[in-house]
Amino acid sequence: MERAQERPPDVLRAAERLRRPHARMRLGLKRALDLVMALAMLAALAPVLVLVTLLLLSSNQGWVEARERVGRDGSRLRLWRFHRPPGALGAALERIGARELPLLFAVAGGGLSFVGPRALPTDEGFEGARRLMAPGLIGPAQRWAANAETAAQLDDAYVEEWSLAGDFKLLFSFSRRRPLPVRR
Repeated sequence: MERAQERPPDVLRAAERLRRPHARMRLGLKRALDLVMALAMLAALAPVLVLVTLLLLSSNQGWVEARERVGRDGSRLRLWRFHRPPGALGAALERIGARELPLLFAVAGGGLSFVGPRALPTDEGFEGARRLMAPGLIGPAQRWAANAETAAQLDDAYVEEWSLAGDFKLLFSFSRRRPLPVRR
């Protein structure tokens, strides 16, 4: 209980909201959807994963890179991405988003979610309500933030106002700079 008392009031409100039974059920559903979608995508994209791995192994360079990030409640995450080789192959991998495919393993493992606050580097401050949820591949900060301060505010607002419907809207919105919807 001491840990909860150290948290600022906005974090306490978000934590209380996420502990309610219906919120816990929706969070469980969110995790189940993440797992099903990640496993389905990994199965469907297995040939692409193998092909990209073989191409990168034949380029005589490193084929994956790891980045340390902070996850839910300050836990450490190691997120893997394919290394970007120079030249046309690297540009092609970047264009189709294939470099990010290993992140699906982190979603399947539960360290990441498809939608959530940003996964911050371990050297950045980890404050606010954002620490109550698993980080996501996409979220409001990735869609709309112009700077770090705005990104932190969007991450906290996402957690405080979290809903499955909001996750689906973020997941399927394709415009990166649409005006942020304001709820009153």
